[in-house]
Amino acid sequence: MGFRKNFYWGGSVSSMQTEGAWQEDGKGPSTYDDIKICLGHTDAWKTAIDTYHRYKEDAALFEGMGFNCYRFSVDWSRIYPTGEGEVNNKGLEFYDNFIDELKSRGIEPLVCLNHFDLPLALYEKYGGWGDRRTYEAFKTYAETVIGHFKDKVLMYIPFNEQNAAIDLAVGQIPEGVGERERNILKAKIFHHHFLASAEVKRLAGKLAPKAKVGGMVHFMPYYPFTCKPEDVLAAQEACERQCFRHLTVFATGKYPEELLSEWKKWGFVPTSEDLEIIRGAVMDFIPLSYYRSGISTEEKLHSDKDNPYLLKSGFGWAIDPVGIRIAVKSIYDRYGLPVFMIECGLGADEKPEELSKEKQWVLEDDYRIKYFTSHILELKKAVEEDRVDLMGFLTWGPIDILSSTGTMKKRYGFIYVNRTDEDEADMERYLKKSYFWFKEVIASNGAIIGGGKTEL
Repeated sequence: MGFRKNFYWGGSVSSMQTEGAWQEDGKGPSTYDDIKICLGHTDAWKTAIDTYHRYKEDAALFEGMGFNCYRFSVDWSRIYPTGEGEVNNKGLEFYDNFIDELKSRGIEPLVCLNHFDLPLALYEKYGGWGDRRTYEAFKTYAETVIGHFKDKVLMYIPFNEQNAAIDLAVGQIPEGVGERERNILKAKIFHHHFLASAEVKRLAGKLAPKAKVGGMVHFMPYYPFTCKPEDVLAAQEACERQCFRHLTVFATGKYPEELLSEWKKWGFVPTSEDLEIIRGAVMDFIPLSYYRSGISTEEKLHSDKDNPYLLKSGFGWAIDPVGIRIAVKSIYDRYGLPVFMIECGLGADEKPEELSKEKQWVLEDDYRIKYFTSHILELKKAVEEDRVDLMGFLTWGPIDILSSTGTMKKRYGFIYVNRTDEDEADMERYLKKSYFWFKEVIASNGAIIGGGKTEL
């Protein structure tokens, strides 16, 4: 059987990790330009890998691999430099040109409206997602983008890894806030994100009725450290709290009762009007990221214990191909919505011995090929044996990009970008061995993996 005929193959990135051009054509500063707020700060954010000026070159390389889908984020501060007020038409023009380039090469855009960033002026004015006015500003931004692109974009994600986005926003609550106020802010942050997701679904239905909307999570299966019942319960609770309470809202339009009960104890109760808005948050599909699995114990839901049955990457992450099957199967079995694997990859510290355009490839990244081979094989089992409705497989960082902390040390791409943390160099693009491997996988729609036809 294999993957469906219209299976999506491609890659995923974010705006701040790729675009650069941080002050060009009217763009305002985002929270990634403030050392006190962002995950990691280097001047590398200002130029990233210069996608703003090189998107045609990159799109040609993606077409060469056979991509038919590319997921990227729109930078809110490029559309609204201060988060609200006047629209920056130059920003819309850039994304118009970017999308047109992709579509001209047979690559469908999957647009994420927010990837952990906020316009800096908006953050300084309202303090982030704990203030309902941030949600109100997002509504205007989303309406502008969706209304502008209309049928040019057929798939949207409101937030990158919405569970992780909520956690990051909670982490930005100022120190010194009392426990009761902190808990209420945590509830509001969660609630405002889901109100915003519901608004994206509503706007798409109104302004771009052909478009589908998917609510994204970062999925990390947790295994009990032992068969001790308390460890098993801890693993279940870790998955529920990290993923399923979010997915339940996406799939049903209702908050889990245990979450509402928790909020009530804290002193926060959503209005009936808001709950009606949330009912409009039922998504068309579930996009997710998967990188690794974790361990839970009775003492610690998210334990730092190593799994003795798994190898680790050079950056210490467990390599667990079976976990990707568990992820898509768990979601599909529970909710019955199509599942889309839109982030998966292996980060490595890489440096070619020589950079030459004369070479077919400058890096023999067989470890990456092995990683993807094992994961794609497990996805085939999920489709063929578990009957999961899987829409596609997009790798994270198909071209080397800045990491989430603003460094180039952790590379995920099939394409090497010549720059370091401190030295922009010439940012030339060079191919890795995995580029040609993935091209063959895509051309065969996953029938050929690792140099030969695969059988289950």
